[in-house]
Amino acid sequence: MADHGIPAVERAIEVMDALARQPGASIRDLAAILPIPRSTIYRILKSLEDYDVALRDSRGGFELGPRLVRLARAVKSGSDIVSIARPIIDELARTLDCGMKLSVLDDHVALVVAVAESPQTYSVTTQVGRRFPLHAGAASKVLLAFAPDRVRKEVLSRPLIQMTARTFTDPVELEAVLRQVRVEGFARDEGEFAAGVFAIARPVFDDRGECVAAVSIPFVESTELEVVDRFHSGLRAAAESITRRLGGVVGSGA
Repeated sequence: MADHGIPAVERAIEVMDALARQPGASIRDLAAILPIPRSTIYRILKSLEDYDVALRDSRGGFELGPRLVRLARAVKSGSDIVSIARPIIDELARTLDCGMKLSVLDDHVALVVAVAESPQTYSVTTQVGRRFPLHAGAASKVLLAFAPDRVRKEVLSRPLIQMTARTFTDPVELEAVLRQVRVEGFARDEGEFAAGVFAIARPVFDDRGECVAAVSIPFVESTELEVVDRFHSGLRAAAESITRRLGGVVGSGA
């Protein structure tokens, strides 16, 4: 805790951080991982729930609530990655008639921080704030492939939950795939997270040469190869454009 801080605020932030890492956690779960008395956690969650900062799910656990999304939208935009990337992915989504998303690494998950909707009535899409496992999905594999060695080793040392019949659950096999992603500079998802949903993703680098995000395009399995080829070309241009605006060098880390 910071010097001269307010303990109640600091504890509330600890609880919110824990819910971000473990959505659906119960009071008992939180008490097991936080140095905070169970009664205090209960009171914090009650206050957060009263203000829609936390919500109780159908199983009695808790997750972060919609008020945080409204507060995040009020954050002043500057040279941050979302404000830089948003017009680029919005334009590409209109041009290619597809959906797009921007994801970042957030405590061992892929967090969606921006979404560009497809002009089509029906398309594969997701929501800002959604969190995906790092071992399943195109954007997830990009972030994991270019993550610090420590993060990658931690993820590969844990059980890899099977989401579909195509999910990589063998850490040796997944590590080989991640090496290929680093060499090729992009990742594919062929129904690993959701059956019938494919995707491609590319990394975005900052001025230090670090991968700070992944841009991706999801599409249904039956999408024509010619259309997928256009997705590849457009996605590469978008990733390179965002990288340049962040002061990064195109091709870093690949």
